[in-house]
Amino acid sequence: MHPIVLKKNDIPEKPVIYDENRIQLYNGIKEHINAGFSSRQIAIIFHCSRNTVRKYMNGDFDALCRRELLSGADRYYDFIMKSLASGMIRKDIYREIKKQGYTGKLTAAYDYMNKLIEVHGIEIAVYRSASIESICRKKQLNKFDHITRRSIFRFLWMNDAVVSGYRDYLMDRYPIIGELYKCIKEFRQIFKEKSLPQLYLFIDRYKKSEIKQLAVFASGLEKDLDAIENAVVSDLSNGFVEGVNNKLKMIKRTMYGRCGQKLLTAKLMYDPYLKSG
Repeated sequence: MHPIVLKKNDIPEKPVIYDENRIQLYNGIKEHINAGFSSRQIAIIFHCSRNTVRKYMNGDFDALCRRELLSGADRYYDFIMKSLASGMIRKDIYREIKKQGYTGKLTAAYDYMNKLIEVHGIEIAVYRSASIESICRKKQLNKFDHITRRSIFRFLWMNDAVVSGYRDYLMDRYPIIGELYKCIKEFRQIFKEKSLPQLYLFIDRYKKSEIKQLAVFASGLEKDLDAIENAVVSDLSNGFVEGVNNKLKMIKRTMYGRCGQKLLTAKLMYDPYLKSG
């Protein structure tokens, strides 16, 4: 299914949808009339009144079988079509038409938009919640070979793989990325080898760095040198204490909700049969 492309102020007309049951009734009545059946006989066969038979005998096909998209969202048709074609997700469209005065429910709005998507062959947006303008910028950006800022962060901090061409380009075009990458690796190496000399060299090197943030970081390490030294050489950690603090804070937040006494008791009570680790 290919997405529709809208030009400026070019909104497709509202879709024409026909009711399958009415079409079957219309064709059935016409066939029986041509076969010589009377109105009374046809009414009995199709379980309808003779007035309905006469209406379908003489009425126009479009007028009888056409089914309009009767919905409170009809008045926002132009905005919905423009937003869908631009890549805006349905949830954001619903929020926008609510601001414009739409009083229907979310399910009704989704049903209406799904019918438009099916009739016009619109490709549903795969982007997260965003404005039409930002989505258009993403679509334009996808036409070019590029690397995202998130990928750069993951490369620096998580050591995720980056295409070699990208890596060489980044290091050459933006020297600050290379320095950050080197700084992170050296800092982690200090803790991996539990080396105080490497710590002192690290502080002396980076407190003179031209990157202000690195210089501030190194100066902060120097001010808290005793604590940093202990963290480097000692196997002891305050991780357990921090974990208990996190659990207490979680329980406190739960208490301000709809948590009952039984649930709080279950969270706090010690279970001697529960194996740790």
